[in-house]
Amino acid sequence: MKRILIRNNITETSNVFNGDINDNRFTRFRQSDGCSCSQFVETPEGIYYLKDFYVYFSSDGISKYVKLCSKPDCLHNDSDCNAYTGANLISYYDGYIYYVAIDKFNHCLFRMNMDGTGHVNIKPIPLQMKDIPVFDNSEGIAVVDTEDNDIGIGKIFLFYPLDEYMYFYTYSPDSECSVCRYSMETGQWSEFVNTEMCYQSVLLDMDKVYRYLNGEGFYEYTYETGVTEKVAESIGDGLYGISHNGKYIYAYQYFKEKYSSVFPMFYIFDRQYNLIYSVLFDVEREDYFPPFYVTELEDYVILSSKINSNPPDYYLLKSEFGSGDIKVRKIGD
Repeated sequence: MKRILIRNNITETSNVFNGDINDNRFTRFRQSDGCSCSQFVETPEGIYYLKDFYVYFSSDGISKYVKLCSKPDCLHNDSDCNAYTGANLISYYDGYIYYVAIDKFNHCLFRMNMDGTGHVNIKPIPLQMKDIPVFDNSEGIAVVDTEDNDIGIGKIFLFYPLDEYMYFYTYSPDSECSVCRYSMETGQWSEFVNTEMCYQSVLLDMDKVYRYLNGEGFYEYTYETGVTEKVAESIGDGLYGISHNGKYIYAYQYFKEKYSSVFPMFYIFDRQYNLIYSVLFDVEREDYFPPFYVTELEDYVILSSKINSNPPDYYLLKSEFGSGDIKVRKIGD
């Protein structure tokens, strides 16, 4: 297959997308979320959260999350509910919520209004295609042929654009979990960086790959030098998920046994791996194996006691970081 590098996003139709995939009209790809990627969506209208095919809405992330449906007498428990999507992922673009669901045995791209009304089937998505235009009716064009870098379709379990690059998480029994990137400007591939996990506890940026390995510590890989360096020791016993953010690193503890009697700790580090504070998440939980950290907003850290079944229900105030007194607060109170 011939690789076609798109530099100007031009198609043959008049309805074209000429913007920046990283601008603020798009959902920010939350690499370090504790929930699944494209499950928690921040928009100018408020917060949208997808759980068990239903979309929940919160005006600011710390108000109560309610199913996105205002139909009179709707029980919100079947596919006739406006909040129902049949999808596992959602995204936001330019005034609409988008999702992919099955319609008449075909995967299709849908969109809906921000209030949950107006579900529309935009177009089918052939699974054999690597890239498909969302914003017009033109045919898909290959942006990059991953076979050039010996990446078969069966090895890719996540890819996304960030700045000038396309990042590809891959898995194979030989290389395990790795990430590499393709430059949309130069057409060059980076080497594979072994992360040992998928995107969990990993952060990618223009310069480095940041990751954490339980029982070992924090590591940084630098693209310029091609060197991986251990930069900090492990946090302690037990299993931890890690979220690398702009100013902070969050470590959230969880265990292998269900219904553990031990309440987990939530640790806050600066980006130089210095511990700022820790707080006990002393909330009864359904299962101690899944993470309880959901995501970070500008002013809050969002947590969940039932991340497998319900929308977020607790939060921390970032303004309390460093004060010596951080409280776990109930969403909606």
